[in-house]
Amino acid sequence: MKLLALDFGSKRLGLAFCDQDELFALPHGTYNRKPNDNRGDIAYLVSVVKAQDIQGIVLGIPSGSENSDKTATQARRFAENLRVELGKQGYEIEIFEQDERFSTSLAASALRASGVSTKSARENGLFDAGAAAAFLQTFLDKRKAAQTNWDSSREDEGLDDLIDE
Repeated sequence: MKLLALDFGSKRLGLAFCDQDELFALPHGTYNRKPNDNRGDIAYLVSVVKAQDIQGIVLGIPSGSENSDKTATQARRFAENLRVELGKQGYEIEIFEQDERFSTSLAASALRASGVSTKSARENGLFDAGAAAAFLQTFLDKRKAAQTNWDSSREDEGLDDLIDE
């Protein structure tokens, strides 16, 4: 399933995609929000969902402080408005939530390691897209682990069959 990660902010939206096999998260870019224009922001994301054939959205949810609780509420409301608008246009998608704590720090570390300056990253919005990719990769890894069957009794049966041959 192709997923879009959305790092919600009052000024910018960080975007990242995963491949169809849900193995790799890649930063896509940053969208600079227009003040008091949620409709315009949603229209932009609807066009991204359509163009990229997105089947689900992973919403980064901050936690840990009173301020982050307010942001989480705003992000959930925004995502629900996006889901409703997509539904009106015939796109039924699921919205997943992922804790985004430390995703900006991970993105900053990765950018520094690749030689990108902090100033350049801020100016180009790379932190937001990188943060979206970071929490999307965490989501993908958790999802893959949950889908893996770790039933040891079945594994033992398979080993017995090999030993008997």
